[in-house]
Amino acid sequence: HSSGGPAGPDTCSELGRTLGGEPMRLENGSEVVAHYGSEEAEYQALVDAVGIAVRNWPDLLRVRGEDRKTFLNGKVTCEIEGIEPGGGAYGFFLDAKGHIQADTVIRVLEDAVWLELPAGRGHRIAEHLSRFIVIDRVEVEPMTDLEPLTLVGPRVEDLLESFSGVAPPPERPWQVGWLAADHGNRVLVSADGRWGVPSFTFWPSACDAEELLRALLEAGRDHDARLVGYRALDRLRIEAAIPWFGADFGEANLPQETGQGEAVSFTKGCYLGQEVVARLHYRGQVQKVLCGVTIEAEGVPSPGTSIVFEGRKAGMLTSAARSPRMRTIAGIAMLHRKAADLGARLELEGVGRARVSKTPLREEV
Repeated sequence: HSSGGPAGPDTCSELGRTLGGEPMRLENGSEVVAHYGSEEAEYQALVDAVGIAVRNWPDLLRVRGEDRKTFLNGKVTCEIEGIEPGGGAYGFFLDAKGHIQADTVIRVLEDAVWLELPAGRGHRIAEHLSRFIVIDRVEVEPMTDLEPLTLVGPRVEDLLESFSGVAPPPERPWQVGWLAADHGNRVLVSADGRWGVPSFTFWPSACDAEELLRALLEAGRDHDARLVGYRALDRLRIEAAIPWFGADFGEANLPQETGQGEAVSFTKGCYLGQEVVARLHYRGQVQKVLCGVTIEAEGVPSPGTSIVFEGRKAGMLTSAARSPRMRTIAGIAMLHRKAADLGARLELEGVGRARVSKTPLREEV
């Protein structure tokens, strides 16, 4: 019932290249646009105005069939059974032992459910779901026909108002709606979270994306909008202490270790891995947890740097980036509970010092 995952990760977004983007490869092999000439200027646009990203790196799956919501509700940690078309949620896919296979943004449409997944995880999750399709009327297929254009920054809503003005955009994260744009056809748009500042994504077909992008850039001229690449967005989310699958957590981790409480429902019916998650929730706590840290060091430390607390190894740095706004280096670290108290002073082995600035991590919108 599945046709596999998204197309291979060997081609960079053609649209990004057309617009002068500098390509880079992610660890999973996917090629993305690193920047469009100046990472610093792009970061500043995200902080002060609007950044527009040709966001080709998420893997996208479409789930169809009469049983799609009931079927998926038994495979994810968040509640989706009661979500009406136009709604959405953020959650995890787990294995039977409660380990995270991927995080996902779920968007419910009239005729399908869309799954937005970390780069390189689409094929894995499609196979994972297919193993459980027995008599369910469900089909899982890759969505390779879309080119998501994501707007991020404090002036996003002003840009959208001047761009459309016909229908208001969705209000809350993960909501989806149709926006009638001045340039012509209606286009699907979603309100997004997990950036730390307002964000919306347009979902045009690949063949319509360039025309829409140029219209957005034109409308954005009065709002200091500019194209942004992967690196500036990565820095923004690290500043906001928003963890990413593959960087800050992965298949070795349990949901509670990520601090992303929004992703797990403790009132819904059964789902794969629920027993482990519920046992941890009601009987105890995990031994390690993701935290936000501020770092004192000469340069930006590398992910994987060991962290010491009171003379003992207490975890490792998972992400770090220089933050002009915070006038420091911001980071995310997986720490033992004993080292995870707010304000705890840490040593980064051979590099510098750090302090816990946020614990546990919580979703910011």
